[in-house]
Amino acid sequence: MPNQKTVNRVKKPVSLLILEGYTEQIFYSIVRDKFLKSIRIKLRNIKGQGNINREILSEVYKYTYNNPDELVRVYCCMDTHQNKQTATPFELEFIREKAIERKINHVLSIEAILAKPEIESWFFYDIRGIYRFLRVRRAKRNEKKYNNPYKFGKVALQQLFERFNEEYMPGKRATHFISCLDMNRIVSGCKELREGIILIKSRAKDLTNHLVSARKHIRN
Repeated sequence: MPNQKTVNRVKKPVSLLILEGYTEQIFYSIVRDKFLKSIRIKLRNIKGQGNINREILSEVYKYTYNNPDELVRVYCCMDTHQNKQTATPFELEFIREKAIERKINHVLSIEAILAKPEIESWFFYDIRGIYRFLRVRRAKRNEKKYNNPYKFGKVALQQLFERFNEEYMPGKRATHFISCLDMNRIVSGCKELREGIILIKSRAKDLTNHLVSARKHIRN
């Protein structure tokens, strides 16, 4: 457990972004550098393959154990789709409850920034950028088809790439593609991402323990 006097000297909590995979790591690295420059940010990639809730908790425990003098705000950056029968659904309240049970008092909050249905869906907010990356002539573009990004995801992106003789590969191999997207356009169109950035910014200097206060509210 951290020394309380030491903890109280910390002026800014660390915003710990826990990411589901390498695609999210690439994406949120750009978000951090572009929109969260003045905030103490740490990215952790859990490379989710199994019980995602346990993996998130493990990362929280590990970070707080190795950084006992830090105040931490946790943000779970996850997809909402469940396309694997063995996948364990993400449960924010379960994660919060376990953190409280372990009495990790220097975790001030645990929130979720959810991509619906998955991170690739957000890329379609910059469909122009996707077409530009694929070097598609304007006459062959159909931007209106992708007006509702919630209807599209990884499979649709792969199909679009294949149509123009390219291959979309998620993870590290998507680094160049993701870096070519217009992040301002994506943030402007994507409510979940925009609100997530606002939340991180609004609590960057807040020392209130929202995790404990939320639990008290539920009990009452």
